[in-house]
Amino acid sequence: MMAVSVEGLSAAAASTTNRQSVIAVGKTAPRPESGKGTSNDHKQAWVEYWKHPDADRQHQQGPSVALRELLEDLRWLLPKGRCLVAGCGNGHDAVYLAKRGVTCVAIDFCDTAIERAQELLASCDDLPAGKLTFAVQDFFAFSSPVRFTMAYEYGLFSAIHPTQRQRWAETYARLIVPQGTLIVLLYPLIHRGRTPPHRVTMADCEKYLKNHFVLVRVDPNCRCVDGDEGNELMSVWKRL
Repeated sequence: MMAVSVEGLSAAAASTTNRQSVIAVGKTAPRPESGKGTSNDHKQAWVEYWKHPDADRQHQQGPSVALRELLEDLRWLLPKGRCLVAGCGNGHDAVYLAKRGVTCVAIDFCDTAIERAQELLASCDDLPAGKLTFAVQDFFAFSSPVRFTMAYEYGLFSAIHPTQRQRWAETYARLIVPQGTLIVLLYPLIHRGRTPPHRVTMADCEKYLKNHFVLVRVDPNCRCVDGDEGNELMSVWKRL
């Protein structure tokens, strides 16, 4: 799987704009729709999304394929310490990281999403007590007495209102220790026609993170679920 340097960002971002959209077939939860709206509109849109009975099936049914590729196939080493999983949704990635030995705090502002994550956690009988904590928390207001050595997200950057992206970067900078790791799995790279989530590019992400983090790895061709190839991009950053 190809990884490129910072110099390859422009080419990687540009290559995503020419790919064709993939149309999902079948009964699915309605995607959140708030138009350009406000940040509060976006939050309400996600609340309604998670209330739908098909949200789990549409969102994630297991850990991210790209995250598994990074850790299992590419053998990326995770730092020791505590990990924040922001915008954790139904919790599959947080459970996966915890099973790999990472102590995780996973947060989402939507209580329905956290309820489903708690149900997933309750079904795991191979996790030691205290290894993973789920909590209903607003990412921007979240605080911790001890900063995190690592943070991971899958799609939070595209889920928030575009006006919140500077605060997004500043919040990670506040929560992660110097030289700590931030893993950002960007999605979607292909325009879907309804927002949120918003189509994003690597250039968008770098614009806001560059004052606080340095890019150490980017995989523009990271592995995705079948039928969604080219719609995700894995990036790893180090806190300055």
